[in-house]
Amino acid sequence: MLLILSGLALAGGYTLVDSGVRAQGRAGAFVAGANDVSAQWYNPAALRNVARPSLSMDGWLTQQTAWFEREDIPGVNPFSETVSEAPPVFEPSGGYVTRLGGLHPSLDRLSVAVGLMVPTGSDYLWPADGPQRYALISAQIRQIYAGPSVAWEVAPWLAVGASLQYTFLKVDQSLAATLCEEGGESCGSDSPIDDVRLDVSALDPGKVTWNAGVLLQPVEPLKIGLSVQPGVDFAAEGTTTSTLDPNNGLFDGVLTGSTFSDEEATVRVSLPWTARAGVEVAPTDRLRVELDGVWTGWSATEDLRVTDVDLELTTTESGPMHGESITVTDDVSLATGFVDTWSLRLGAEFDAHALLTVRAGVYGETGATPDGFANAGVPDADKFGGSLGASVRVGPHLTLDASGLLTAFADREVTDSTYAQTALFIDYNHGFATRVGSGRLVGNGTYGGTAWVAGLGASWAFGAPP
Repeated sequence: MLLILSGLALAGGYTLVDSGVRAQGRAGAFVAGANDVSAQWYNPAALRNVARPSLSMDGWLTQQTAWFEREDIPGVNPFSETVSEAPPVFEPSGGYVTRLGGLHPSLDRLSVAVGLMVPTGSDYLWPADGPQRYALISAQIRQIYAGPSVAWEVAPWLAVGASLQYTFLKVDQSLAATLCEEGGESCGSDSPIDDVRLDVSALDPGKVTWNAGVLLQPVEPLKIGLSVQPGVDFAAEGTTTSTLDPNNGLFDGVLTGSTFSDEEATVRVSLPWTARAGVEVAPTDRLRVELDGVWTGWSATEDLRVTDVDLELTTTESGPMHGESITVTDDVSLATGFVDTWSLRLGAEFDAHALLTVRAGVYGETGATPDGFANAGVPDADKFGGSLGASVRVGPHLTLDASGLLTAFADREVTDSTYAQTALFIDYNHGFATRVGSGRLVGNGTYGGTAWVAGLGASWAFGAPP
């Protein structure tokens, strides 16, 4: 059950850029100038920028490579560098958007949309026997948003919009804990023989949330977009499994096996509010430039909690426990130390030809995890990225989109992390009573990483071009 607490800290830094191929080509600067169905994510009011009914579908691959060189005492006993290289993750988005004026002239100021939106993240796959394993071995986090949106042009210079979104959270993660003797002189071993593998698979199948925004156009070349998305409280139910090393002889003749599961534990985590603001200017009819700022309130995610714990270790009839079970039922809470993050995103697009639009962007974002809580389960840091993209119009209806984005994480030399091994203290003299504590520090060392996103999309616009 402890795995969930450490692993879900990835939520503090697992998003690289947001949803949609066109938006990614502008490095996510899409709050004021969004011109496809992905406006549902960035700013629902910007659906008014879509002039014709449009059906679109995007797909992209993303992969993050992270590296960590752990040190218990800087420069004294460094471990070998270890690398996370999970396969690329495929993520989709798309939907349909239209104005309602075709139904009745009185509805011409209304736009509606329905779509699928996926914040872009990546998997992690570290060596199962690496020195980082006490923070993370592997992680897969999936989150999808889907639902309808509406935008209303209140006045020629003002539009408002809102989305109703269904979302779910799916988590599959693994790490290792270490065994310690209650009352022993010290705790904390890097020996695999003392490891306890912890695995979790948990799902919150559905929450309903929303977002809302406004779009201002006080003068023709200028657009101003503002949007807000609330946090979501997830309660993911699932199975947690603990596996002892078969070479560890401490439980020989005591436990009936080496693997034990709790199938009804609940992970509770609150994901934060996000606010976006963007200004797009059009110096010419062919060029549009947008600068966005994004705030994410990660400090509100004060802790991660596991409730409904009922982990039962069965013992042998012939052993010292005579078949009596060893159980763990206490709820567990872990402080995250997250801080709010800020990002600036600058993107532009240029109509190079009647059939071709090119895009580019740059961005920078602060990390969610301070040095005092750094660990290989949250390889987050200040990050910087650049993107390129293009749209090719194939006739009056079909448009093909492509984008690519590269992100570099700032190298971090951490010497004051308080992140320690999850330690399971066993009292061998009093019924093998078990409690949770901390072993040696495992968060100090050097961190770095890169990530890339590459996407393709297609959209079909109905009706005559404007």
